[in-house]
Amino acid sequence: MQKLAQSTVGTTDKGPEVVVSDQFPAGLRVLVVDDDVTCLRILERMLLNCLYHVTPCTQATVALSLLRERKGSFDVVLSDVHMPDMDGYKLLEHVGLEMDLPVIMISADGRTSAVMKGIRHGACDYLIKPIREEELKNIWQHVVRKKWNENKELEHSGSLEDNDRHKLGNDDAEYASSVTEGTEGALKHHKKRTNPKDDDDGELENDDPSTSKKPRVVWSVELHQQFVSAVNQLGIDKAVPKRILELMNVPGLTRENVASHLQVWVFPLIVFVWNFTCWFSVCFS
Repeated sequence: MQKLAQSTVGTTDKGPEVVVSDQFPAGLRVLVVDDDVTCLRILERMLLNCLYHVTPCTQATVALSLLRERKGSFDVVLSDVHMPDMDGYKLLEHVGLEMDLPVIMISADGRTSAVMKGIRHGACDYLIKPIREEELKNIWQHVVRKKWNENKELEHSGSLEDNDRHKLGNDDAEYASSVTEGTEGALKHHKKRTNPKDDDDGELENDDPSTSKKPRVVWSVELHQQFVSAVNQLGIDKAVPKRILELMNVPGLTRENVASHLQVWVFPLIVFVWNFTCWFSVCFS
């Protein structure tokens, strides 16, 4: 079980499940960053009215240091876009990749291009000032959705490993069967596999599936920027893992790595764009 404020995320026989207490989302740990002190105090008061634990901060650089020093102490970050010490988008990238936390951008700039820029950089939502308390009451949904997606990703990763082990087991069974047949070719193959001294390359094959597990890819800020650039170049509707991988051209990066990151990154974007489109049509129709 993984702690999530006053909720937990677990896996049942039916798949990943988010289990929350009766008090949730009360106690949600929110870090809010805004260089405008007046706006910061208003946000803090509204968040406290939602029964959230609030940590206010006026500098993006200080907020980033706080997040690095107190990893696991926050559930979600609200950050202004335009700040003097660090661009809000840069903070967004660091927080999203280093801490893997949901980040909500806040700004008085409500242009569609500004909203889409925030989402492209990885924001799970974009709130336009002045922000209403009703909007802040629902930010817990981004936290739960992200944890659910992470569990789904881990479950998918585990299924891939099980498939690899199953395939390896089948290969070993076929190999053992060929040895028992007593054919000369199978015996030579068996000798080559089991005797590293006779291997021309001098390498010992390792059939232990636990040691052949592929290392997990760490999505650094630079690697994520390459990913975002590839998605933007292709367009959301044509951004499939194979084409993204070709454009990124990063040694060691696999199609599975890209597919997993695409699922976590693009799904919230699609949901947000759909919600934003509905809101825009209602307000201006």
